[in-house]
Amino acid sequence: QKMGDWHNPVPGTKVYVGNLDRSTDKRDLEDFFRDSGKIVATWIARNPPGFGFVTFEDPYDAKDAIKDLDGRELRGKRVSVQLSSGPKSGRGGGGGGGGGG
Repeated sequence: QKMGDWHNPVPGTKVYVGNLDRSTDKRDLEDFFRDSGKIVATWIARNPPGFGFVTFEDPYDAKDAIKDLDGRELRGKRVSVQLSSGPKSGRGGGGGGGGGG
């Protein structure tokens, strides 16, 4: 069956995966998340590389994946797995105050 892609979103819960090695491909992501639940879409950024998204059919599977896999190694890099906040909408005008270090 055909998976959805970035431009043709499918219903589900999207998980952000950060700090990916540039050689990581969709199959690596699908293998990494295979035991977490049914995946309906995967997408990996190429320019700039280093992150991607996995969409789970079930929001509970997405939450379990975040709990189980955040900080785990994929292709030798410790990846960040978080619930995707989705597109930021209604930001309004003006810049906010900057945080500091």
